[in-house]
Amino acid sequence: MAAAVKDDDLRKAAAGADLPVNYAEIDRALSELWRSASEDENAITRAALWNVVAHTDSTANHAIASETLGRVSAAVPQRSIVIRSEPGSPPEMSSWISANCHLVGAGKQVCSEEIAVVAGGDRVRRIAPLVSALLIPDMPLAIWWLGDLPNEDAEYVHALFDPADRLIVDSADFDRVEDLELLAKIAESTSTAPADLNWVRLEEWRMATASLFDPQSMRSEIGRIRRIGLTVAGGERDFFGDRIEPLLYLSWFSSLAGPAFGEGGRIRSSDGVIDHEIIVGAPASRAGTLLSIDIELAGGTMATISRDPASEVLNARVNGIEQRSQTVTRARAGGTAELIVRQLKRPEGDPIFRRILPLTSSLARGSAA
Repeated sequence: MAAAVKDDDLRKAAAGADLPVNYAEIDRALSELWRSASEDENAITRAALWNVVAHTDSTANHAIASETLGRVSAAVPQRSIVIRSEPGSPPEMSSWISANCHLVGAGKQVCSEEIAVVAGGDRVRRIAPLVSALLIPDMPLAIWWLGDLPNEDAEYVHALFDPADRLIVDSADFDRVEDLELLAKIAESTSTAPADLNWVRLEEWRMATASLFDPQSMRSEIGRIRRIGLTVAGGERDFFGDRIEPLLYLSWFSSLAGPAFGEGGRIRSSDGVIDHEIIVGAPASRAGTLLSIDIELAGGTMATISRDPASEVLNARVNGIEQRSQTVTRARAGGTAELIVRQLKRPEGDPIFRRILPLTSSLARGSAA
């Protein structure tokens, strides 16, 4: 049996330092960690609303996941499990624990626990059962998959995804159409609710679009779209993930216009074909992000939504005349931590996103042909 962890090391772990532990002794080490924390003179409350598992495959992504979930835990307390899978490395497995604590006033702290596991070689196969054993029972599970989805190792992926209530991805990282199709398949054939940070980035653009068609004179025009032009930020390379944000918008918008489906990269609505074009504009901090949207209606009416780079306010115009809205819509940059918080604060998955995924996959397949 492993020796008890030293109290000094436990205090350091409670303060956020990494404490190496044997992966078979993680639960015992966590119990000792909180026992030690409860004896501290500062009031500490242990809290968790979610199990969140971050899957990474590199040291860099592991560090990003740990730092991001540390910030997320301030808004959504959780048991974080950050795993790094390295099949090409020597057959080893290591683990460590730490606490993410945040002041809530009057010297009180709310703390969440973080578990890190690194597995190499054939030890990768032990990740799924270990994660299952470490989950807090009767608490929802979100899996955040950093990078593109794997299509080549279905058994390993299935074992991780099977118990998940939410699968969080960022389709901006997808390098091929098959990643998007796998996400659509998960949404269609499992109870796991898919969540895409790229889709969350579009929330303000969707709000601005809806406000554009709020006036009585514009409501009847929603089914008479003839063309949509989307300008996105350019990048240093031609990468599939840079095209997904505008494709998600196209899928959502065309679904508003009536029954829609993609065929050969085309969109059909109940009123005919909607032509679309994705235009690469000036580079920005993130390639593929939307810069402006031009919508041409039957009869020549032009509607435009654009982002003011200084104020981040989205401006909507019809035939060059600004549309006044009761609310100001800002295109929030939305760092990864904020986007994940917005997902975890949703009690259920997003039914609209689930519904448009097949169309987005079809559009992506058609545009790649």
